[in-house]
Amino acid sequence: MFEKNLLLSYLLDQYGAVLGERHRTLLDYYYNQDLSLAEIAAEIGISRQGVRDSIKKAEEELFFLEEKLHLHERTLKIAKASERLLALPLSNEAREAVQTLIEAAELTPH
Repeated sequence: MFEKNLLLSYLLDQYGAVLGERHRTLLDYYYNQDLSLAEIAAEIGISRQGVRDSIKKAEEELFFLEEKLHLHERTLKIAKASERLLALPLSNEAREAVQTLIEAAELTPH
């Protein structure tokens, strides 16, 4: 059985828009909707092995993009720095500014 790497769900959020529609759909079914390979195969109309192969190719694309662009890595660093800032004794104005940055960037540490 092939194990789900939850990092891929985050990478799909970051880079999903640059994937082809078919790869994006397959990864969404598998990681976000938690469908099995057999369920996806029935939905799409291809073999279970075809689903697995396509998912593997799409995962490789996501890892390649992260390796080159580091968007997820940067998001984590910014989120952690924001948390540290919020832990400091800040003025209300500074706290609101940090909170606005977090919300604008939709940062949540993983």
